[in-house]
Amino acid sequence: MTQENEPGAAGTDPGTESQEARRDPVRELQVRLEAALDEVRPKIRHAMEELDAKVDAAMAEVRPRAESAMKEVRPRVDEFVSEVQPRLDNLLERLSRKIEELRKDLSERAARRPDDETTGAPAGQLGSGSEAPVGTAEPGSSVPPGQEGDGSPGV
Repeated sequence: MTQENEPGAAGTDPGTESQEARRDPVRELQVRLEAALDEVRPKIRHAMEELDAKVDAAMAEVRPRAESAMKEVRPRVDEFVSEVQPRLDNLLERLSRKIEELRKDLSERAARRPDDETTGAPAGQLGSGSEAPVGTAEPGSSVPPGQEGDGSPGV
C-alpha cells in the first residue's frame, strides 16, 4: 500500500479515507472475474477446437462402419416391413368396417326414434307446454280421463 491509502497518513482527508474504505466489493470482484475470464478464454477456445477436431476424426472413422451396418440390415428391415404391412392393412380395414357399422347403427337408432306426436318435438326434447284436450290424458300421465283438473273427485 502507498502512503495515501494508509489510514491516518499525512495528506489524506478523513472523508476521503472513508470513501476509499467503502469501495464497492461487488464491483472489484466483477473486475477481477472479467480479467480472469479474459485470461482463460484463449485456453477454452483452444480446448474446444481440439475437441471439435477429435469429434470430426471419430465421426469420419465411425461413418463407414455405420453405413456398412445399415446396408447389411436393410434387407431384414424390408422383409419385416413386407411381413407386417399386410397385417396392418387388414387391421386398418377391419377397424374402418367396424367404425362404419357403428355409424350406421347409430344412424338407424336415431331414425327409429319417433317424434313426440303431441308436440311435434323430436324425441328427447320438451314440448311447448300446451295442455292436452279435456278428456284425454297426456302420454305418460297416470291420471285417468275424466279426473283431470284440480285433483278433486269429478261429480
